[in-house]
Amino acid sequence: MGLARNAAALAALVLAVSPARAEELVDGIAAQVGTEVVLISDVARVADPIEKKMRAAGATDQDVAQMRAEALEQMIERKLIALLAKRAEIEATDAEIDDAIANVAKDNGMTLDALKKSVESQGLPWDAYRKKIGEEIVQQKVVGGMVRAKVEVKDDEVHALYQQRYGDQPTGGREVHVLQIAQAAAGEKPQQIAASCERIRAALGRVRAGESFEKVAAETSQAAPDLGWIHEATLAPWMVTALQKMSPGQVSDAIELPVGCAALELLGTRDAQPVTYEQAEKELRALLYDERFQDQYRRFIEKLRKQTYVDRKGVFADATRIGAKPIDGSEAQRLQ
Repeated sequence: MGLARNAAALAALVLAVSPARAEELVDGIAAQVGTEVVLISDVARVADPIEKKMRAAGATDQDVAQMRAEALEQMIERKLIALLAKRAEIEATDAEIDDAIANVAKDNGMTLDALKKSVESQGLPWDAYRKKIGEEIVQQKVVGGMVRAKVEVKDDEVHALYQQRYGDQPTGGREVHVLQIAQAAAGEKPQQIAASCERIRAALGRVRAGESFEKVAAETSQAAPDLGWIHEATLAPWMVTALQKMSPGQVSDAIELPVGCAALELLGTRDAQPVTYEQAEKELRALLYDERFQDQYRRFIEKLRKQTYVDRKGVFADATRIGAKPIDGSEAQRLQ
């Protein structure tokens, strides 16, 4: 994927998030990275919208503090990359920026004039927007050259992963698509298991009253609701027993288990079709690439950290103590 296209995808985010006004932010330095700084307002612009969603979902102060610390760590990494680019005199040309902006407009179904009006209506000057695009392009160039170029996935490694995942797959039988609502019991006593079944029956009551099983499962199941298409041979025996009595579209009653209770909806069945190497190759190669990329990216960032003075300030000084994790490379993957 080209630099302009990737920058367009990233810079399009500017259209979706209106920047906070400076006077609404209590500013200061969150971290110093070499000769650069990350401002508290920079962290707030990223973290505040996320915090609102987290609070609405019941997040604790500790959860929010960790999220803010991790947001800062991501910004520190971007500063580290920007400093390296500056030392190496890596820049974005006007032509590259123009191409990226043209792709932003195209991807959003807008003319360049409409894009400019949209950006400026959100309080971001056009020159500042162009600068942001240029910064994204530079990040892509650094990550592409210093990380991506070192990532290699060999054919024999893809074959080995295929054998690991699919070498013993069943060649016949039936696959089923199943949704589940599962509730774990607080213990193994009969009354504790009975209590979990009561919760399952309450959930089933909502389904029988007209709510979709999928919606109720998403809100109440303590295990992943959608099992997807899965071969019966890989299911727990109690599931196989229950599903053998069901037809597509049917919902089971509460099923008492040694560790809790569950209910199932059978969405469909089909003859099992073994996954061929040709069918799996692209996905497996991507999984291996992602794993290698993130490992290489971590090494790259750690090297930059050792070479650069980094000092977190104020409440961010304890970022590592409160649980902020190094960025795993997923942000850098977006620069590919």
